[in-house]
Amino acid sequence: MEMETYEVTQVLVSVGTVYHVRKPRTEETLFTIRGELMSTTPRFHLVEGDSGKLRADLTANFIKTKYEISADGKVLGSLVFPAVAFKKTLSLTVGDDAYVADGGVFKGIFQCKKADGSVVLEIAKELSIRDTFLVKTNEVLPLEVALLSAVAIHSRFYEMI
Repeated sequence: MEMETYEVTQVLVSVGTVYHVRKPRTEETLFTIRGELMSTTPRFHLVEGDSGKLRADLTANFIKTKYEISADGKVLGSLVFPAVAFKKTLSLTVGDDAYVADGGVFKGIFQCKKADGSVVLEIAKELSIRDTFLVKTNEVLPLEVALLSAVAIHSRFYEMI
């Protein structure tokens, strides 16, 4: 199954945390992910375009170890990060399927694989001035889960606050 690639890039000058989702090397914003201001726990909303239809929400606990992705009142997936770890790892659950990804100490590439070894999701942190993640996914996982997983990884491992 062919992998689709998206860029999830944090907007540098914005009120609150904002990410744009584009196809690589294009300017068209396919989706926007906005963080809620003044929230005691991380909360993000994925909308079509810049401010279109709400597609999904990402919420986390206070210590950023558990994230839940939901749409229309249903849980699409959840991510769990260890509270203390030397390596960047995560567990992703979508329905009855569970995946484990190891981003290493410095590498920053997270791959979720099926039992046969085929990759269903890869999230790689790019070296750039703005925090950018390349997200490669196929139709095995909902697109909302793939894109919001990149935001959860950024929120857990790379954000300073």
